Amino acid sequence: MINNKRRKNLILAIIVACFGLVYSSISLVNHYNFRTYAWDLGINNNAIYDYAHFRWNDCMLMQPQFDNVLSDHFSLLPILVSPFYWIFGSYTMLLFQIAAILSGGIGIYKYFHKKTSDFNLSVIAAIHFYSVWGIYSALGFDYHDNVIAAMLVPWLFYAFENRHWKYSILLFLLICISKENMALWAIFIAVTLFLLNYKSPDQRKKSLYLGIFALCYFVLVVKVLIPSMANDGREYLHFHYKALGENFREAIKTIITRPQYVFSLFFENNTGWNEANNIKSELHFFVLLSGGYALFYKPQYIPMILPIYAQKLFNDDIGKWGLNYQYSIELVPILTLSLFTVLNEWNKKRIFLVYLIPCLITIGATISSLDHRVSKWYSAERIQFYNKDHYVTPYNVKKVQAVLKEIPKNAPVSATNGLVPHLAFRDYIYQFPVINNAEYIVILKSGNIYPMNEKEFEDKLNELNSSKEWVKVKEDENIVLFKHQ
Repeated sequence: MINNKRRKNLILAIIVACFGLVYSSISLVNHYNFRTYAWDLGINNNAIYDYAHFRWNDCMLMQPQFDNVLSDHFSLLPILVSPFYWIFGSYTMLLFQIAAILSGGIGIYKYFHKKTSDFNLSVIAAIHFYSVWGIYSALGFDYHDNVIAAMLVPWLFYAFENRHWKYSILLFLLICISKENMALWAIFIAVTLFLLNYKSPDQRKKSLYLGIFALCYFVLVVKVLIPSMANDGREYLHFHYKALGENFREAIKTIITRPQYVFSLFFENNTGWNEANNIKSELHFFVLLSGGYALFYKPQYIPMILPIYAQKLFNDDIGKWGLNYQYSIELVPILTLSLFTVLNEWNKKRIFLVYLIPCLITIGATISSLDHRVSKWYSAERIQFYNKDHYVTPYNVKKVQAVLKEIPKNAPVSATNGLVPHLAFRDYIYQFPVINNAEYIVILKSGNIYPMNEKEFEDKLNELNSSKEWVKVKEDENIVLFKHQ
């Protein structure tokens, strides 16, 4: 019995380790090669630097829009993680994100093993979870708090299934405080828990309490806390749903009075921009390939997916519609939980292939999504861990790092996009071309130059070269460093 348990744990450990290596080869390699950016890893790194020094983050990278990073997104998780910056430096949030994803897969395994006692189902469910394209898209683009929230969901289901109420409350609270829109999602998670456990009076009651708490917390954050910290009397700035209205009130009215129109937004390109065609269809196709068909057989999970779909597909920004970035990460636990719940009910004879084939289809879909996407602005080099181009840069990384080490640790700095996350542990850090009180300006000659276009970048660089206020300290084919006279 003991040997059998050890064997199962060893198999799970090998799976976790293998996916951990893959995830690290995406996220950590991107950071090493300066393919993480001011928005959002730089912002988070600067925030944990301030939190680790026991002060609120004044968010130099987002000024003048925000005087406090919490008035943009109300996320408290970086506060909890901030002490680790002393150990892991600029990789802290990326390592935390990878660890959270690996933990989420273990949560999936534990949930299904407790529920079914079927090792094969449980371990294949974990592999399915680790293989869904949403994880790879998120890892390819910096760090985001909603990734952590999504990875807590399997553990919430595990704790709730076992009636571990203290852990359920703690996990639910962590999901809520991870980001204000995750608190909104948490309401629908509670609805799903209510529907799945309707026959259990205590679980039904607890899920109702959780949902009420999430609703109150969301309203408090969006209507009170964020506006109270916002400069210039601004309110919540992330309502970008003009297809529904100008604010939450108009959106709710549209949803109630025009349901047919709202339903069409899940599928149709309402922007009039031809390049946005087929992006929504691509999302639906990959969701179905990855197990989304299970939602038709287990509709109790549909409340969880509705706010994520709405957040994506009703948005003004077509970049949020498809497979890219972190905007699909919440779909990952929903797909695995619903699919393997259905497979458990279908597969009474415990035929291994019934679990394996859907998992292999998902893996195939993910590989296909990494090779090609309709979704606009897909950057394959950031995600294709199996491709040589992912590990190659147009500059010598060690030479660039050597130049960065010449900048005093406490000096105010203005840096180009890919350098900011590496330099964010200081009181004053700006994204070039913003300079303000910077004493040093450091510029990568190639790579991501957002928010400038090439002409603007060249003009700014020529302006610095001819300026009497700035002296060139170092320059090679990779990088140029200026110091204020």
